[in-house]
Formats: sequence, structure tokens, C-alpha cells
Amino acid sequence: MRYKDFKDEISGALWSSPAKTEAVYSRVETPLGEVALLRGPSSTRTPIALADAWEDWVVTLTGVAEARVRDLGVPLYVGRKRLESGVEGELNGAKFSIRTHSSFRRSARIVSFDGLGITFTVHRLKVYVHEGDNCVATGVAGDWDIVTPSAAGIISICLFVWADMAHFLRTPFFRML
Repeated sequence: MRYKDFKDEISGALWSSPAKTEAVYSRVETPLGEVALLRGPSSTRTPIALADAWEDWVVTLTGVAEARVRDLGVPLYVGRKRLESGVEGELNGAKFSIRTHSSFRRSARIVSFDGLGITFTVHRLKVYVHEGDNCVATGVAGDWDIVTPSAAGIISICLFVWADMAHFLRTPFFRML
């Protein structure tokens, strides 16, 4: 699976704009089948949610799993801001949360899907995906090598790419530029 395999159904300008209605924004073919991203306006109708353009995301792995992430922001700045404070979701009814931690120390940078047991770490420019104690996938420069695919692992990798969670694994110096 490569970054170029993520087929955007929406143009680049609309990708980083708030979703006005529910629509399929992207698709990718994976070892377990096709994964599609459906983005729509958030069901939370607070002034902050409306001002920051929060969205509800639904990621479906055809016939296998469906993940719903509530109140995630538009990709890039707002999405990163929401991820810093953590977001909640559910995968086939099982609740999970996405937590990020960034640091100057490479070993302290992590993206975790609590409740699913999936973590993303970086070591020497390579992203490692761990499911429990096992390394199930690695990513280098947009190429993903998925060793033992599971529905939760595939969906978390897709969410990682679509929500640009790699931002939290980069050195903070690059983010300041």
C-alpha cells in the first residue's frame, strides 16, 4: 500500500475544507479489501464545534469492519488541534480513543489507539505499527509494508494517513517552520 494508492474522490481544495454534507472523500485497496472514508458534519452542535468545523468520520472496510470517529477536525490544522486533545471513536461497537504525544525525544513520540491496542512509533525515519507486542506494519516515505493485517490495524493505518497523524511523529522543529 502506498500513499499514491489512496484515491481521493474529492479535489485537494475540498479535502482541507469542512464537509458540508456526508460524502466519500477517499478510498484505498488493502490486503483485506477496500477501505472508504466518509466525512460529514459533526453531530455535536456546540458553538466550538461549529466554529472549528468538527466532523464525524466513518471508515469502512468492506464487509469486515466499520469505525466511527466523532468530532475530528478538518485535516491539517484543525484536525491536528483536535487530535492533540484526543478524540473518541468505536470500531464495530468497541470504544477506542486516539491519543498523541509529541516530544523532542524521538522515543517519546507516539500515536496510540487506546482500546484497540495499536500504537505508531518512529525510529530512524521509519514508522512502526504495533498491535500489542507485535510489529504488524512499517511505513517508509509513503510505502506501507503490512506484515499481518487485521481489520483494526488496516483501519488505524488508513486513519493515520488520512488525518495526517504522522505530523505528531515528526520533530517539533519541523512543525515550527
